[in-house]
Amino acid sequence: MTIRTIHVGAGGRGRWPLNRFQDRDDFEAVALVDVSADNLAAARETTGLGSDACFDSLTAALSSVEADAVVVITPPDLHADQCIEAVRAKKHVLVEKPFTKELSQARQIVAAAAEQGVVVAVTQNARFYPPVQTIRRLLQAGTLGAPGFGLMTKYGWRPRVHHSGTDRHAYLWERGIHDFDQLRYLLDSEPKRLFCNSFNPPWSPYSGGGAIDGWIEFDNGTTFNFQCTFATHKGGSSWRLDCEKGTVEEVGDGLALRRPGADADELIPMDDNPHPEEILLDGFRDYVVAGVEPAFSGPNNLNTVGLINALGTSSEQGAIIDFAEYMATHQAP
Repeated sequence: MTIRTIHVGAGGRGRWPLNRFQDRDDFEAVALVDVSADNLAAARETTGLGSDACFDSLTAALSSVEADAVVVITPPDLHADQCIEAVRAKKHVLVEKPFTKELSQARQIVAAAAEQGVVVAVTQNARFYPPVQTIRRLLQAGTLGAPGFGLMTKYGWRPRVHHSGTDRHAYLWERGIHDFDQLRYLLDSEPKRLFCNSFNPPWSPYSGGGAIDGWIEFDNGTTFNFQCTFATHKGGSSWRLDCEKGTVEEVGDGLALRRPGADADELIPMDDNPHPEEILLDGFRDYVVAGVEPAFSGPNNLNTVGLINALGTSSEQGAIIDFAEYMATHQAP
């Protein structure tokens, strides 16, 4: 089966599915939606589609072409309305992260998709980066033993304010949506308790929340501390996980594993997996065609959206949040 797709957002990040489709026969772009004539023109060159397949609204595209799915890669504040419109038209949806910025909206979309008999998936591609995939495999194989605690730092400078730049918690929505989704996937565990301080250095180009620090305790007993920002003058990052059978860190193109009692690190090469974008497309295809739910499905991603919401709430209240309790109080779509 070839899945016929309408693409909402043909510029910027919206180009990657169109580019990937050129070497695949399981997807076919049949319509392009964008408010920019330049973006549409560039996408037409990639796809070979004519002007009759170009639209300035999803509504117009849905009423004009036969399609199986809608790919939504637009500014995050537009996702909720566009996803709801697509699923109510009985179209499957592949949407860029963040799924939505409110858990209630994400729940509404998931519920509507179930009612219409279609599926929704979220392009959380950072789950499938080689370091994450490799450490997850080592954990699941028992090579590292039980995980205990970890530390994640992300330091960078983004002078150009992105879509989340005017948000109260800019880092959480722009990059934290990846960072903390990775942790859920890596540890194969859900948050239990968490605390976050979302703050904005005086020189930050963001309206709020250009930096975060705090911790998350997971159901499996692992605690991760973090400090991340878009507003530092010197970039860099670090990532380590201490486990029963050793400490693992990302170094260059591999991983450094220090075994208990050892005097030197053991270097472990990264797993050679398909490109994350190919993993996303393969998983979405199997979800649509065979009903095989991928790790990045809309229902699974509810906990990622809920986690970002909960971290923001923790900062606003200056309180430790019980994650299960938080999710239970946000049940209604």
